[in-house]
Amino acid sequence: MAPSGPAAAICPHRFSRWAWSEGLRAGQTVALLVQDLGQAEAMRLGLVRLGLRVVCLDCAGRGQALADSLSQSDAALVVVDTNLADVYAGLMGRLASYPAVWWNGPGADYASLDLALAEQA
Repeated sequence: MAPSGPAAAICPHRFSRWAWSEGLRAGQTVALLVQDLGQAEAMRLGLVRLGLRVVCLDCAGRGQALADSLSQSDAALVVVDTNLADVYAGLMGRLASYPAVWWNGPGADYASLDLALAEQA
């Protein structure tokens, strides 16, 4: 039985096409704050196809520890699960600069990865 729902939309090929259309190029870094290991792996595979560096952030991390991890990654973009929005919000005021954010999962009212990937189907 084929998977359904948001997880079905994330496949490495589609994700790499999306990343390329966003202007991401070899040598840049993308950070993932994603709980579902299957989705995170599909994202990682799609990104490394383009020569991008992928940093998986610890979903259990909070506050300054998470801010330090993201800051040290020098990420151009971060993908955040919508159900981790409160964790990401805890970074506000802790970084000198913030990477672009795309939201993974239901409930995103802007920069929705689900919608962007669906447009490529």
